[in-house]
Amino acid sequence: MSRGRSGNSDAMAPEDINEHHQVLGRQVWRVVPYAKRYPRRLLAGFLGNACARIVDLVPFVAIGWAVDYFTSKTGGGVGIMVGPDFIQDAVTAIHSDPAVGYGVMIFLGFAMLAVFQGISEYSWQTLGYKIQHDLRMDATRSLVAMEASYYDMRQTGQIMSVLSSDVNQLEDVVSDSSTSIIRIVFTFLTAFVILVSMSWKLAAVLFGPIIFIIPCVYWFSTRVQRKYRKQRESTGDIHAVLENLISGISVVQAYNAQTWEADRVSRESGSYRDQAMGASRDRNRFLPMIYVIAGVAFGLLVTAGGWLASEGEISTGQLVTFLLISTRMTMPMFIFGILINQLQRGEAAARRVFAAIDLEPTITDEEDAVDLDTGITSVEFRDVHFTYPNTTIKVL
Repeated sequence: MSRGRSGNSDAMAPEDINEHHQVLGRQVWRVVPYAKRYPRRLLAGFLGNACARIVDLVPFVAIGWAVDYFTSKTGGGVGIMVGPDFIQDAVTAIHSDPAVGYGVMIFLGFAMLAVFQGISEYSWQTLGYKIQHDLRMDATRSLVAMEASYYDMRQTGQIMSVLSSDVNQLEDVVSDSSTSIIRIVFTFLTAFVILVSMSWKLAAVLFGPIIFIIPCVYWFSTRVQRKYRKQRESTGDIHAVLENLISGISVVQAYNAQTWEADRVSRESGSYRDQAMGASRDRNRFLPMIYVIAGVAFGLLVTAGGWLASEGEISTGQLVTFLLISTRMTMPMFIFGILINQLQRGEAAARRVFAAIDLEPTITDEEDAVDLDTGITSVEFRDVHFTYPNTTIKVL
């Protein structure tokens, strides 16, 4: 037997989403338990990406050491090797000529980068596909468990949009945004350790202005998330209108309603266009802020670095390493702007996907209900009755 349960709100309804307290990544973090189902891929992707980011900076350090070696050569052609003793031993072990050793070290850095990056990309992409499948199946199971009346007030296109485009958006978050987060964190941490060990003053000049990115991120995330959510809803509305139009095209043509249906599509598509343009406007205000901050940091680095080099506080090779690593950090800073944008899109999609997963039917089985092991051969009603509205007379 089954019974009705009242008071269950529709988790997929837009009004259930708080418009005033937008928290970056609050819903998208619910993807993490799905990733934990595949610990080997998760660990391989994490370690591969982390190691790739570390070895990515090795060639720049080696170039700095090589510059110091060449610029310190005396009249006899013998240069002074710099760096930790074990590095000097490794360079001379490769070849008696340090110039060759430094060249091989640079090559090995790029070779290791290729290997670790390949491991990372494969692990995160396949993990994303697996999570995509699991999310779609969990949402599907929740939807098929709902009573038929649930679908009476909902358009098929909206539901299809959640199961297709929204789930696909979360796959992008796993395979792309996750690698971007690791890349940014380990690139900055590795660069910070390397540069501070060379000159804490110059490191402060480079990393100091980056702090101002934080208020920029807050401004962007609080403005654009709501627009991305409405954009995802508009996508579902377009799917719904097109699904109704295509499935009922014979009726549309019979009643000469082509113009009316085209206007419906135009309204929904226009709503999507307006939301997308609004989000794009905010995004293109945010990204230039990142470039301005990066420009200030790198400009100060060149000025301060030249002054410190002239004062003898850092060597020419160290200044070269600073400049090379600073240019390498341009890409993570650019990726950071894209990452925030991706997470906002993912947050909007996650709200809709997990709203579907969290659905609970209003009609549930009794605790002592008996499972049907075979097909139904007969139906028997006991103590079943109903009344018409505004009456107390039992009709049946």
